[in-house]
Amino acid sequence: MECKRVRKLPEGAAWVYEIKQDGYRTIGIVDGNSAMLYSISGQDYSTKFRHIAFALKNLRQGDLVLDGETVALDERGRASFQELQNRRTSQRPIVYYIFDILHQSGRDTLDLPLNERKRILEGIGTHFSDPLRLNPLFRTQLAPLVQQVKSLGLEGVVAKRVDSIYIAGRESDAWQKHRFNQEGEFVIGGYVRSASNFSSLIIGEYRGQQLYYVKRVAAGFTAHLRDQVFRELKPLVTPKCPFVNVPEPNRSGHGLTAEKMKQCVWLKPERRCELEFVERTNSGRLRHAVFR
Repeated sequence: MECKRVRKLPEGAAWVYEIKQDGYRTIGIVDGNSAMLYSISGQDYSTKFRHIAFALKNLRQGDLVLDGETVALDERGRASFQELQNRRTSQRPIVYYIFDILHQSGRDTLDLPLNERKRILEGIGTHFSDPLRLNPLFRTQLAPLVQQVKSLGLEGVVAKRVDSIYIAGRESDAWQKHRFNQEGEFVIGGYVRSASNFSSLIIGEYRGQQLYYVKRVAAGFTAHLRDQVFRELKPLVTPKCPFVNVPEPNRSGHGLTAEKMKQCVWLKPERRCELEFVERTNSGRLRHAVFR
């Protein structure tokens, strides 16, 4: 079951709230004396996070199917996607925040209301110890929770209807999420061509007197806005790349490599823009950036 992304979370007695954890969505399956971990797309995580699978195997609470998020914790105990990606070199702890139960000892729980599933899960959760954790549930007013989550630098909040059933593999209005994005002003240093204008902008920021590439941004454009921005950029075209830190290594398909740079049109770095983004990586890149 997937959350619907919203700009404003619902309020009222019909809703409860959870912290939005920033990691890998993970289904944990305990079957007899074995335990397996999978992504929601079916990728096997059991070897990748062997210590979590081992903890589930030794839980001894019958056969289970659990839903949650595998996260790496930073030095302040917050979920850090960057630390999770760097887990081979990082020494940060990796834990499994569990927020739902889909099956228990021969009984599917998908059609039970969320309140009942939470009651079952909380009973099992009394036997959890690291790396297994219950994701905290808040039955409270939204405004003070949002204020606290923001002050702690956490990613966001998820709202769930207390009577919601679990609809596997689908997005539902019964689960809604909102991220608390950061904002900043950046420089447009180029774009990637498309048939009519551009598919993404190549964004950077000055560090001292040098312009560093930080993100390719494709989100946040209407067709009209894309055409408008393209018209403003055309007079700035230049043959010279303005960034000092490209080309890059491939980085799991996301790097601005020499091959990808062949598709780029470079610009004089005179046009600035506002972006929203979730966080910066350790290397200064932006995650989930949106043009404003």
